[in-house]
Amino acid sequence: MTITYELRQEDFYKAFAAHRNSKTFSKWARRIILAMAGLITAVVLIGLLIRPSAEALIADMPFFIVMTFWVVMLLVLPRWNARKQFIGQPAAKGARTLTMDQTGVHWRWDGGSADVEWKNFIRSVESESLILLYTSPACFNVVPKRSLSAEELNSVRATIQQNIPVQK
Repeated sequence: MTITYELRQEDFYKAFAAHRNSKTFSKWARRIILAMAGLITAVVLIGLLIRPSAEALIADMPFFIVMTFWVVMLLVLPRWNARKQFIGQPAAKGARTLTMDQTGVHWRWDGGSADVEWKNFIRSVESESLILLYTSPACFNVVPKRSLSAEELNSVRATIQQNIPVQK
């Protein structure tokens, strides 16, 4: 099976999110931290509404600075990092061709190629819009689903299930 596609900057962000969310602990830890930060911020804001004063606002200012920092770290920094990595990788831009056969996965793009045998893949992750193929716990290749027809997607899933071990 041969598929041609182009990666986009948004694919990088979604791939990082899918990677982060592929582990239950990471997914829920992030959600719990954001929920707790939102709840604590709401309590502090209600306190300011109940006792409005310049002194209370000044006293709570370090808290709002820390919360702003955490929002940037958890929400803005991942998008910035994805953008930076996409822009910094010449090989990420342009058309690429993926071929899956009995021996493995073969990528071709302007300026390079990669051939990876099935035995080198340790797992795969499927998100809403991407398929990630892992060759190590943190190194993965991105295949956008938008480039696949329904038949091709089913074929890719079947090939992955046959050749990449399922992690529990």
